[in-house]
Amino acid sequence: MIKFDVKNCFSGEVQFTAKIDCADDTPISIKLGLAVKWAIKTGADLAGADLAGAGLAGADLAGANLARANLADAYLAGADLAGADLARANLADAYLAGANLRSFKADMWMTLTQAGAPHVIDLIAKLRAGEVDGSTYGEENGCACLVGTLEKHGATGVDRGASNPAERWFAPIKPGDVPNGEGEGPFRARLAIEWAEEWCAANGVTVSPHPDEAKG
Repeated sequence: MIKFDVKNCFSGEVQFTAKIDCADDTPISIKLGLAVKWAIKTGADLAGADLAGAGLAGADLAGANLARANLADAYLAGADLAGADLARANLADAYLAGANLRSFKADMWMTLTQAGAPHVIDLIAKLRAGEVDGSTYGEENGCACLVGTLEKHGATGVDRGASNPAERWFAPIKPGDVPNGEGEGPFRARLAIEWAEEWCAANGVTVSPHPDEAKG
């Protein structure tokens, strides 16, 4: 059993010290993964933690507060992220094969169903063009979040809620974040487009391919 410090990704200060069962020369990625599991078990605060490169394959992160955490390059294959708070978390280049993001996708699909096919196609176009600003929410701010983007182009009867999983997914997307770009916003835009295109396919809606759209 050793002690392992996890730092805050903004201040660089120690956020919590985990007690993990491994050798001193164990790779940092494994130590970070064990520290995250220790934090979830003990209730330590993970929000804003620097978890870049953490080995979290198959980890149960359901419901974990990972808001603003740095998960860049983390290995999350098969991890359960259902209900996890990933608002503004950095997932750029994270390996997510088989990871459970169903709560985000399901909530987005519900929103798209309420909006209707023409508005879904328009949303895909806005995401491709980098014209979505997920960081603003509320009519007084000229809302351009998921629901706001849909409503600005005529969608009605769409449920609002800044804490909805889909809105939390959209939160890091900023104007100019095109899907073939690098960083957290483009990464989230790519997956949002993928989920929207899957919704269209499931509902018999034709979407024109975009030649410059990154696949991932």
